[in-house]
Amino acid sequence: MLKESAVLVLGVALGWLGALASKHSLADDSEYETDDEEGAGRSARPRPRTRRPAHAAAHPTEELKMVLVVNAELKMGKGKIGAQCAHAAVGAVEALHARSWGAVLQHWEACGQPKICLQANSTAELRQLAADASAKGLPTFVVQDAGRTQVAPGSRTVLAIGPAPKSAIDGVTGHLKLL
Repeated sequence: MLKESAVLVLGVALGWLGALASKHSLADDSEYETDDEEGAGRSARPRPRTRRPAHAAAHPTEELKMVLVVNAELKMGKGKIGAQCAHAAVGAVEALHARSWGAVLQHWEACGQPKICLQANSTAELRQLAADASAKGLPTFVVQDAGRTQVAPGSRTVLAIGPAPKSAIDGVTGHLKLL
């Protein structure tokens, strides 16, 4: 466990330095997933796979969580919301696996993989939350719907933030209401 913590802290420090050196826009800092049968599990756009979780260095032992922020302006049904939240959670975890953030995922699993569902009032608010989270070095993943059922194609339905320390996520989403 001590070895994993040391590797995590070293990886976080290197990732933080790399993040400072790069200048990505919001489009480059958020992972986007399409919700379609043919493209399931593939990102709509590739993104760099080398960033490490800068947020974890400050709180290596703090409990981690993930928040799923639902875009309330889309007025999705309960089943649609459930499916979109599942897309966001799975996409966020897959993105972290692809970046070799296994230690963070193991820590999150040890915490019981907590996930909290919140709501944003609009797409603009969802984008701002993604930008704020990315600016703090938090992993983000945005689901874009294929438009086959309840919402228009390309609609941003759910934003996943984390897994990351509770305090870091609460600094971005603490003002939001539970879904």
